[in-house]
Amino acid sequence: MRIIYKTNTTYSAAEFGKMNLEIQKHDSKFKKAQYIIAAIIAVIIAICLYNSWYIAAGIMVIAGIATFMYLIPYNVRRAAEKEFGKSRLEGTPSNMTFYLDHYEEVNKMGRASYKYVQLRHIYETPTNFYLMLNDKQGAIVEKANCKPELIKFIGKIKAQYKL
Repeated sequence: MRIIYKTNTTYSAAEFGKMNLEIQKHDSKFKKAQYIIAAIIAVIIAICLYNSWYIAAGIMVIAGIATFMYLIPYNVRRAAEKEFGKSRLEGTPSNMTFYLDHYEEVNKMGRASYKYVQLRHIYETPTNFYLMLNDKQGAIVEKANCKPELIKFIGKIKAQYKL
């Protein structure tokens, strides 16, 4: 099989934390929990306003903003980084080779090959692609280490397989 593209990624707790945060953004259970928290905060604010407790309502607005902008993302990232710290992948370089119908990943843990049809999702951020095999397992592709053609190729895979 002819090699189409090659790239490498160095796995780190910070990268894993960013990946986990991106996964959580697409998780329906996580979204439901956020909606419930938002509804509770909204009810408390409404009660405060009804009783003319304007300072308390203002404090709840600030608490709600802090919760959604800082506390939830921080805790999700911190938990993922802590979990990643237990693994043997910290600082491990991983070489990825892309073919027409599959990709291979080689690192100190071994060699793995996955067909594109096995992927459930491809999440894209400004800095990375996350090739997800299931809701919790995937590979990180750092865009900084990719040629522009590889970035386009991954975009085509995402469109072709409706990921």
